[in-house]
Amino acid sequence: MSLSPNFSSNPGCWEQQLIRKYNNPLFSEQERNVVHHQVVEARERDKEEQQAFHKQFEGAVKKVSELPEKAEAELLLNLIPELSRCYSDGMTLCIDLPKERQALARLLNLFENTLIKSAGEESDFLQQVEQQRGERKLQQELLKNRVIAAMMRENSPISADELPATLLSEAPDQVRALFPLLDPEQQSALNQQMGTLLEQATTIELPLPQNAKEVHALLQSEIDTAEGATS
Repeated sequence: MSLSPNFSSNPGCWEQQLIRKYNNPLFSEQERNVVHHQVVEARERDKEEQQAFHKQFEGAVKKVSELPEKAEAELLLNLIPELSRCYSDGMTLCIDLPKERQALARLLNLFENTLIKSAGEESDFLQQVEQQRGERKLQQELLKNRVIAAMMRENSPISADELPATLLSEAPDQVRALFPLLDPEQQSALNQQMGTLLEQATTIELPLPQNAKEVHALLQSEIDTAEGATS
């Protein structure tokens, strides 16, 4: 006999996807019948990834602490990508890491401000630093959205087949940020898949996620707006 799932109060990305699936008529019968041993496995996977991140974070901070008092620009330039990657990796765990995130953000801002000040009249170098800072800020903003963060992982807990049901199960403000990142063909395919799922779900005696129809309507509106702009 399989035990019913007992979800944790602060789940990581793998457990979060099981929570989305549980008793959700938008997922297949096999996927929505989540049992406790699946939760235990997902939680262990989340824990291992979180431990790996903390080692990564400690390693990055150690490198910063070993910098000379007046580090040359090249040293800072070499460390910025590692700090930025560490920040992104922490965000894709989809859990709250306020201390680590704040520390990494402070270091990145400090390094970039130092490089900008040292650039002087080197306009090309200054432009490069500011462009990279802008790209990093944009990525950090996107990664605050846990659905996008989970999707951007190299090993995402959200498979391509599960994406339509996953998005229909999320809050509209979370999903809205994703639609502009999709090209028209992807939007159209996703719209059709969502419509099919919603139609199929009406034959299942389980409640739909609260915002499923609103999310579908948002995507249709995004498509209509884009088509109107090009006509």
